[in-house]
Amino acid sequence: IGAATRVGAFGARHALTTSAMLRRGFGMATRAPWTAAARRSSSDVVDSVRVGSATVALRGGGPLVPNGALARLPPRLATTLEWLCQKDALGQDCVLVASPAERQRARTAIFAFAELIRAEAFYVGVSADTAEADLRQRRELTGNGSATWSDAAPVRAALTGGVLVLDGLERAERNVLPTLNNLLENRELALDDGRLLVPEARAALLRSDPNFD
Repeated sequence: IGAATRVGAFGARHALTTSAMLRRGFGMATRAPWTAAARRSSSDVVDSVRVGSATVALRGGGPLVPNGALARLPPRLATTLEWLCQKDALGQDCVLVASPAERQRARTAIFAFAELIRAEAFYVGVSADTAEADLRQRRELTGNGSATWSDAAPVRAALTGGVLVLDGLERAERNVLPTLNNLLENRELALDDGRLLVPEARAALLRSDPNFD
């Protein structure tokens, strides 16, 4: 099951996790998993947190920030939490690989990371029935009887800078692999409503083009 990274969609920074999550014995530290020394800005507002040797920026929070995962995190997973912070600070994707018996503990580690950095968490349980619509958009009816496009979890995570958890990637069918690869490798996702998610650098180039409208 994967864990924190950056998917650049209009500057959104969020963690991507996939499915097998955490190898047994991956973290054996006995200290508290979130030994956080906070760095303060000139306005005396906490803007980052340090876990071990890793310092990561705090996100803006929101209603979907996990609550209680840090308290449930076993102390032996302190190094796992530190590793997730290191990968996030480097802007890299993370994959945690675990046995089925360890998967719940791996999910706890990811949600603890999201809680620590105050990032909203968006979860997708990948299975053989997962379709492209589960990764992009679905057509839904509104209260007045009209239909509208509803963003799936990966799209909302990209746009809000949240943590995206893709749990069970080894179960993904071939028909969704192109969408997953485009999202994870190219940082692009074409949406059914006509929008296109692109990396932050590419978006900046497009905005600087005088012919771009």
